[in-house]
Amino acid sequence: MIKTLRQVIRACVTGVALCAAPLAAETTDYLFDVQLLGLKAGELKYSVIKKGGQYSAAGKLYPTGVVAQMTTFQFDVSVSGDIKAGRYSPRKYYEQSDTGKRQEEKTITYSGSKIRVKSPKLPKPHWLNPNTQLGKVDPMTAIFLTLEDRPESELCTQNIDIFDGARNVKITMKGPKKSGNSYQCDGTYKRIAGFSESELKDGVNFPFTMTYSKQGDKFRAERFDVQSIRGRAAFVRR
Repeated sequence: MIKTLRQVIRACVTGVALCAAPLAAETTDYLFDVQLLGLKAGELKYSVIKKGGQYSAAGKLYPTGVVAQMTTFQFDVSVSGDIKAGRYSPRKYYEQSDTGKRQEEKTITYSGSKIRVKSPKLPKPHWLNPNTQLGKVDPMTAIFLTLEDRPESELCTQNIDIFDGARNVKITMKGPKKSGNSYQCDGTYKRIAGFSESELKDGVNFPFTMTYSKQGDKFRAERFDVQSIRGRAAFVRR
């Protein structure tokens, strides 16, 4: 789901020394095939840029092949934020989606102790008050924290609290289980609050597995399998 964003970091000056050279941005591109019931249905594409104490990410989820002829589904998201002591704090999140049945556009901005959600939609009674959701990350930040490449010591340690502007969900992982040069983690996507009764009847806990393979000094997220409302889905790394 994703277009690349870029940010500029000021160089540091210490004492009377000359200003140091600007830090190089670290950019990582990701591409996953999306499979439903074993058939390719679309692609998830995104990029993450980290520079100094800041990050940005942008992505897109879209249908391909025969599915693209049957639906106009598209999901575009982007985020920019800060990194401090390994913690990611979004500053601004943008989302635009089209399911073929409904279109949506929203912006979430974070400023101190305030979270503001801007959307043409009127809030529903069961949606959460944004200012009760401080400390949680947006969906785009959650995507790359779930699927990013990791050192062996950090595999299966994800514990991600997410607020999408209306609802709160949580991703937790445990493990790992080793098989040769690969590892597998077990995880759960859990609906916490902000959902209607009918949505909760569709499911609360959605189990998934993540498979990693060794690539250099890190482990690469190769495959994400989840049991969704519409059946088994998989995100397979290319």
